[in-house]
Amino acid sequence: MFSQGWQIGLHINTAQVSVVAVKGSQHKWSLQRWWVFPLNAPIFTSTGLLVNTQEFHSILVNLRTHLPYRYSLRVSYPVQCVLLRTISLPSTALKGLPLERFVQLSVERLFSHLHELTWDYCLGPDKSSEISVTVTRSKVLNDYCAVFQDVGLAVDVVELASTALYPLLDPSGSSALIVEDREIWLWAICHNQHYHHGQCLKEDFPTPESVIHSITIHSESYFYAGEQDDAYQKNMESFSLLTSIGHSRSAISSRHDLVVALGLALRKADQL
Repeated sequence: MFSQGWQIGLHINTAQVSVVAVKGSQHKWSLQRWWVFPLNAPIFTSTGLLVNTQEFHSILVNLRTHLPYRYSLRVSYPVQCVLLRTISLPSTALKGLPLERFVQLSVERLFSHLHELTWDYCLGPDKSSEISVTVTRSKVLNDYCAVFQDVGLAVDVVELASTALYPLLDPSGSSALIVEDREIWLWAICHNQHYHHGQCLKEDFPTPESVIHSITIHSESYFYAGEQDDAYQKNMESFSLLTSIGHSRSAISSRHDLVVALGLALRKADQL
């Protein structure tokens, strides 16, 4: 029997490329490797397009040499490049092919020039009665993935950085996670088994507390990952990566720049 390969999360922001590799065994996760590659210059345009600079190309080539034969690569995708829509289901019993047909017809009604678009869907925010649809231009997505494919890296999943935080939340309770990601805040909440997410600029919301006040959904507990050391003293707890993976390396427990990459690595396959 073949052993399970690595699940790898790769997140890019304006300052660095963060990578976390995990492996599942006996109903738990173990950390395999992690990397942080600094960027001397941003590699995204203002509209979210990825520029394949020589520096970024070299980072990917270097990373590829460290990966095993079997892996699943999940990469964060710029929010500027997507449209998000929530569709209410006519019946909670809708599943399988009837569900796929309903979503297809709904998307065709919502978007013109559908032949130029790539779209996907998943359950939520209310998993019992809603579908969340994500749409992007096919050319933008293909060009994005081609940057990785040019160095022999096959991308399995592209995911928004904020929704990549979902696997780090406790689905049985009410919890929120706020992550400092350079110039922006990323946040995700699980409340009554409904998932919500978003992001905002730090220049508009300078502290984690101000981010909390901007979110209309209330949570019973708030976790924070970032550089503002006193943030978790204000009704917030410091988020530790070790709560999500079985590992004893305390050196990574407070690495807030690895949180998104870890969420990507832990992401489950979509099942509807």
